[in-house]
Amino acid sequence: MKKLSLLAAFAAIVVGAQAGDGARTAVPQPGIDTLAPVVTATALPCGCREFTATELRNIPDPPSTPPKERDQVESGIQRIRLATDPRAVNASLSDLTPAAFPQDNSVKSATFKVCLTDKSKPGEFVVEVTDWKNNITRQLVKVAAATPAISVTSFDFGLVKVGQTANGEVTVTNGGDGPMILEEISFQNGSRVSVTAGGSTPYEIPANGGTHKITFTYTPTLASENGDEDVLTVKTPCGEVKVNVKGRGGVSRIATDDWDAGVTFDKCLEPGLVVRNTGNVDMVVTALSITGAPEFTISSPTTPPLPQTIAAGGSVTFTKVCFKTDKPGDYTATIEVVSDATDGADNKINLKASNTTSVEDEIGQTARTWFDAGNSMVVVETIRPQSVVTIHDLQGRTLASAVADASTMRFDASSWNGVVVVSFTSVDGQVARSLSLRR
Repeated sequence: MKKLSLLAAFAAIVVGAQAGDGARTAVPQPGIDTLAPVVTATALPCGCREFTATELRNIPDPPSTPPKERDQVESGIQRIRLATDPRAVNASLSDLTPAAFPQDNSVKSATFKVCLTDKSKPGEFVVEVTDWKNNITRQLVKVAAATPAISVTSFDFGLVKVGQTANGEVTVTNGGDGPMILEEISFQNGSRVSVTAGGSTPYEIPANGGTHKITFTYTPTLASENGDEDVLTVKTPCGEVKVNVKGRGGVSRIATDDWDAGVTFDKCLEPGLVVRNTGNVDMVVTALSITGAPEFTISSPTTPPLPQTIAAGGSVTFTKVCFKTDKPGDYTATIEVVSDATDGADNKINLKASNTTSVEDEIGQTARTWFDAGNSMVVVETIRPQSVVTIHDLQGRTLASAVADASTMRFDASSWNGVVVVSFTSVDGQVARSLSLRR
């Protein structure tokens, strides 16, 4: 029995020497305590651990009064701290309960927390719990960053044609060993980009690699031609992550020009009908239709053939548009360009043409003119003396000019073709008539 008592005392001295770092000398107590404190941990959200330290292993339990020399009697908790070697990294101890550990009426159970200081970074520390017999429990703990990890920090939808919808997604991962609660999932603007799945909150992501997928869509408008930008924010009690999202609306925009044929009886638009695409995506022209005065026509078949794709920033010259008549008057028509243009506001081409009225209406009794096809002569009759008679073509070139010395004048038109304009200058002013030289 004396040998056992001496061995127990020697063991207590050795354990006390091993504890070190300011360990206090314990008051000798009956029985022995050779067991280090028991430390258990529970993972909490946001990179925290809740620890429980106990000294509850008495043999027998409850201890005898007084304890025998060989009885295992827990001496109680003396100190709880984070070890200084190795020093804790990005971690701090808090909520130590109770706050003091007296030797008399010793504490058999205590709780405390250790949390990441910066929750966006991992941490590492050693928990150290010592009892009054200087038995020490040391426990190394590594904690992953507590903020959510996101699969991408930026997302580009690219060019999406207006009227279509593009899809995108990101994945949020919980890399820690504690639960993660998603409090809010939202877009900053949310007008053209919106969450379509995985946006309900609160949502708990399981620990140790649990994931959550968020799906969103982009629906551009005409105002998106210069690009849209938004920010997806995922908030948790431990911090937030953001994803910069952008996209550009694809707009095909038709552009055309009206045609004024001017004063004419027969004219075509050269080199043809030009249709432009001033947008940033392709445009497909499927049809050309004309309404209004039948004197305006589109040659058929259309060249190039329809449908025809016009690249962004490009143009296509289509088949000729012509005006032809043998009757004076004012004429109008409209060509409609049918296409899949996003912006088709300028898809109508206005056409117009005119020519002078007949000599009977305009010149009256002053003079009249006609074409003698059998002799290829332009005849001007009932001319007042000293009237200046001028004949020119539609390009303004003078074909003939003379001062009347008789009431009738004849001009050789054998080398002339098309339409000519005959003008008379007299005391009553200037009058004119267009003649179509038909043989």
